Amino acid sequence: MTSSYPPQPPQPLHPTAPPATPRRSGALPWVLVAVLTVVAVILGALLATRAGGTGAASQRFATPEEAIEFSTEQVADGDAAAALTAWAGDTQAENLDLVGTLERLRAFLPSDTTSLPSDDAFFVELAKTTRTGTAADQYRRLTLSLLLPEEVDLDTTTTLEPGDVSAQDIADALDSSRLASLRAERIDRADGPENAADHFAEMAALVGADEAREYVVLYEWEGETYLGGVSVLRYGDEWSIAGLTATLAGTPFGTLEPTTTDDYEDLVAELTES
Repeated sequence: MTSSYPPQPPQPLHPTAPPATPRRSGALPWVLVAVLTVVAVILGALLATRAGGTGAASQRFATPEEAIEFSTEQVADGDAAAALTAWAGDTQAENLDLVGTLERLRAFLPSDTTSLPSDDAFFVELAKTTRTGTAADQYRRLTLSLLLPEEVDLDTTTTLEPGDVSAQDIADALDSSRLASLRAERIDRADGPENAADHFAEMAALVGADEAREYVVLYEWEGETYLGGVSVLRYGDEWSIAGLTATLAGTPFGTLEPTTTDDYEDLVAELTES
């Protein structure tokens, strides 16, 4: 479906007579004013819906560390929309090699909402939206892993029984202001075994990126330390986030795990020696 540009204002059923008073020489004709008004509204709406509806343009970073630090700061500030701008979802949707992705999976999964053709504008827009949703769900899991009572397991159903965890306990725990102390204390690259380089190169190529990497992160929150992972992509000279996990380090998808500084250093040393 196509539409004319600029869009035309609704036309009256009957022509309206021009104003009886003389028009100042600098005034615009009313029809032109109406057209410009409609165009301004539409352009404003388009700008407001960039970056998967976040209301802000996507952010790109000179280094992976900057992307991770920015993402963490936005979560701590309680700004989910800003955190989502650090992701590469739109660019991945626009550059996905669908055939290559399906051949690597050796299957078509109806539940996979991101493997859609990148040469079809309709499916690209759907993939941008679903990728934004996937990123939002990872932030959801990350924050739930910190905020909810330890009796709640994010991978199973928690029964709300009297004397255990109540609905009110969960509602009280889900207070994003509690995230204000979250910090990325250390960020270290996960190199892994020699064949990992080939794996990352293949992953990058499938979404049109120039490079893919994984990082482990030592987070601090409310005086405790936690382990998390982040995967990143480079397009040209700029980096953005692809996921909150590091497969080489075995970090859980989107969630943070309690750890100690010593255990974290041991993990980094193991990843470096591999």
